Amino acid sequence: MKKINDSNIYLIPAATGLVIALALCIVSFYSILVVEPKVERLFASTENVEKNLRDAYLILRDPQIFAGYGYFDAEGISVKNSLAFFDRRIYNGEEIDPSRKAYLELLLDRRKKGAALGRNTMVFFLILSLVFWGLFIQERIAARR
Repeated sequence: MKKINDSNIYLIPAATGLVIALALCIVSFYSILVVEPKVERLFASTENVEKNLRDAYLILRDPQIFAGYGYFDAEGISVKNSLAFFDRRIYNGEEIDPSRKAYLELLLDRRKKGAALGRNTMVFFLILSLVFWGLFIQERIAARR
């Protein structure tokens, strides 16, 4: 009796896991390699400090996918308060003074944690995909026998 080839059962989750891992890789490493260094350069600059802090806030205002500001956790409350304060200042056309830099660093820290979580989730889906690829190959070999 010939064994039924069930390799498609493994192929679909393997490919899906790989696609999800790739998407998370792009988003997380864009944040890690492009956005976070740019914000850190803006923090470190000594010329036009107020303008640079304003630009850094505008970049950090758009959160990383895993660092959303709408999530309810202990850090989320302080982040929401900081966002409301800075949004009001930006709306009124005011600059952000250097004494408020610590609050912006809080937003950057949250973004870094979100990017790290995205990177770790990518590794999880990559491992899961590799397991399913292994099962797929094993099923293909078993179906030939």
